[in-house]
Amino acid sequence: MLFIAANNSDQNILVRDVAKELGLPSSFLSKILQTLSRYGFLNSVKGPKGGFSLSDKGAGSSIAELVAVVDGPMNFDMCLAGFSPCSEENACPFHHEWKRIREEIRELVNSKAIVELAKEMPIRYRTLLAGITAAAAKKSKQAAAKKPAVKKPVAKKAAAKKPVAKKPVAKKAAPAKKVVKKVAVKKAAPAKKVVKKKK
Repeated sequence: MLFIAANNSDQNILVRDVAKELGLPSSFLSKILQTLSRYGFLNSVKGPKGGFSLSDKGAGSSIAELVAVVDGPMNFDMCLAGFSPCSEENACPFHHEWKRIREEIRELVNSKAIVELAKEMPIRYRTLLAGITAAAAKKSKQAAAKKPAVKKPVAKKAAAKKPVAKKPVAKKAAPAKKVVKKVAVKKAAPAKKVVKKKK
């Protein structure tokens, strides 16, 4: 989602491009993106210009909301030492420290929208999929329009060609005649008719 949000432009983003960049199997990523699309976090378009783009709902969602759709609600209540139950009364050695860290993580995954997080991503991931973003493409078109026209070089006239003497061509020998041997074939004697007499 962050990847798609960081590259959200007028073009749809292909699953294979995201999968390649993240080193994930396309089929695995496709299922996740289809789920997010089904719940309205992504727009999905089929066909030659198809792919995924960020929806308004997806742009305003938190990481916790997206994880809940794909994997179910994030569980921060597990005990690091495996105690069951792990509570204030039955606390493991990590309980009090883990409780503080748990609350910080819960706050982190719920505090910022996807669009905000996408802006904080490194530039490499924000210009990735089409090679350049729509804004960069517009700038390159503008720069190309400002370049002076290049003059084509004028072709020089070729000097008159001198006639080339033809070399004599050797005549080919006539192909050899095929010799076919005739073999005498003996004719077999005609078969005799056998007539059975009735008794």
